[in-house]
Amino acid sequence: MYGQPGYAPPGPGQQGYGGQPAYGPPGYVDQKALYAGRWARLGAAVLDGLIIFVVSIPFILQAIRWDRMADMAESGESMSDPADVYNIPRLLAGYAVAFVLGFAYYTVQHAKWGQTVGKRAAGIRVVRADDHLAVSWGQAAGRQAFVYGLAILSGLLNVVGAVGLLASVAGLLDNAWILWDERRQALHDKAAKTVVVKAGSWAPNPYARP
Repeated sequence: MYGQPGYAPPGPGQQGYGGQPAYGPPGYVDQKALYAGRWARLGAAVLDGLIIFVVSIPFILQAIRWDRMADMAESGESMSDPADVYNIPRLLAGYAVAFVLGFAYYTVQHAKWGQTVGKRAAGIRVVRADDHLAVSWGQAAGRQAFVYGLAILSGLLNVVGAVGLLASVAGLLDNAWILWDERRQALHDKAAKTVVVKAGSWAPNPYARP
C-alpha cells in the first residue's frame, strides 16, 4: 500500500505527514508551487541523458569493425549499408550493457537520494505522490522500467510501420503529460505513484540519513 490516497501536503506552519516539517517554500500559497518546473525537469533530463550517452560510447565503439572501415577508406568504397561496419553480436551486447548501466543510474540514485546528477543540478527531487516521503526501491525500479519499456517497445515495433509509430507517440506522450497535468506528473510518475518536487533549502529531505 502507498499510504493515504489523495493526501495533500499541509500549509505553512503545519506539520507534515508523520510529523515531518511542512513541505513548501516560505510564504507559498498554491500547492503547485511545490512541484518541479517543466524547464527544470527538461534540464535535468538533458544532463542525465548526456551522462548516459558518454558512459555508453565505449560499449558502442567496441562493436565497430575498424578494419572494414579502413578497407573502405583505402578502396574508396561507399557505405551502402551501415550495418556492414558493425559486428552485430558485439553491438547488441554493447546496447545491453548501456541499457543496464542506464537503468542502474536512475534506479539506484532515485532510491537512495531521490536525485540523479541532473536533478541535483536542477534542484529537484523524486518523492512519493501521496506523502512526499522517500520512494521505495520498487517504485524507483518500476518508474524506470516504464520509461525504458516504452523506448524498447517503440524500437521493436518500428519495423512494422503504423504500430511502431503509435508506440513512439506513447513515448512522447509519457513526458509531454507534465505540460497539462495538475501535479506535473509524467505517465511514468503516475505508474510509479511518484511526483517530482522542488528541493530547495526550505524543503525537508526524506532521504536524509541520521
